[in-house]
Amino acid sequence: MSADAYTSIKDIEAEAEKIIAEANTVAKKRLEEGRQQAKEILSSELPMDEVRNSEKIIINSAEEESKKKVEEAKRRAAKIKRNSASKVSEVVDMIIAHTKGIH
Repeated sequence: MSADAYTSIKDIEAEAEKIIAEANTVAKKRLEEGRQQAKEILSSELPMDEVRNSEKIIINSAEEESKKKVEEAKRRAAKIKRNSASKVSEVVDMIIAHTKGIH
């Protein structure tokens, strides 16, 4: 495999890993925001049942959004990796053709 193709594939894989890392960062941020909102609600003078319900709603919402972001990032990363696999196949075919003398 040519060095350019190998580098391109490595770049694609690095980009996929970067997308997943960014999604995880966003997910952690959303969860932390949910926890912070829950703390604010708990520190207010609302009836405890209402506070607990609000806390559950906020945390569930943050977790759901986080899951969606991570799943979307995983789908995008998988697509990038699939595309890189087809590029490897193309490069291999080119090398074989070149080796056989077919241009």
